[in-house]
Amino acid sequence: MNRTSLIAATLLGIGAAASAAPPRQPATHQAPIAPPAATASPSAKAINELAPQAAAAAIESCISKTDALLAALDKGDYAGAEMDFNPTMQAGLPPDQLKQAWEALPTRFGTPGARGAPHNSLSDGYVVITVPMPYQSMMLAAQVACEADGKIAGFHVMTLPVSQPAPATSAAPAATSAPAPTHR
Repeated sequence: MNRTSLIAATLLGIGAAASAAPPRQPATHQAPIAPPAATASPSAKAINELAPQAAAAAIESCISKTDALLAALDKGDYAGAEMDFNPTMQAGLPPDQLKQAWEALPTRFGTPGARGAPHNSLSDGYVVITVPMPYQSMMLAAQVACEADGKIAGFHVMTLPVSQPAPATSAAPAATSAPAPTHR
C-alpha cells in the first residue's frame, strides 16, 4: 500500500496512522512541572517558568487549527481544510482524496451528531487534539497532531469503543431456607 493510500485508508478508519502522525492513541498526560534545580542558570530558570505558557499556547493553537479543519470539511472546502497541513500531509492527502474519505463517513456510519469537546495530549513532541464525533451507528473521533511550528502533521478519523452498560445485579435479598410462617 503506498503512502497516499495509507493516509486515505487511515482517514476512513481502516488502517494504521499515517507515518507523519504520532501513534493512534497517545498516552494522555501532562508532565509535572518541576522547579528548576538550585544550580540552574538564570536563563534556564526563565525558560522553565515559560514552558507551561508555551505549551498552553501550542495547545490553543492546535485546537483552533483543528476547529478550522473540521469546519472546512463540513462546508466541503477541501482545499481550505488543508491550509494548515505541513508539506508531507499536503503531498500525502490531496483535496480530492480528503473529499472522498470525508464524504464516505455518513455513508458508512449514518447521520453525524454534535461533536464533543476537544481533548488534548502531548506525544513525541506533537500536540494531539482528539474531537469526539458521534454518528448514528458509531462513535468516531477526529485526531489532529500539530508540530511545534503549528502545522498539522497528522490527521485521521478513528472509531471509538462503545461503552457497554454494566450487567444488572439482583437487588433482591438472598433466599433463606427457613420455612414460611403459617397463619391460622
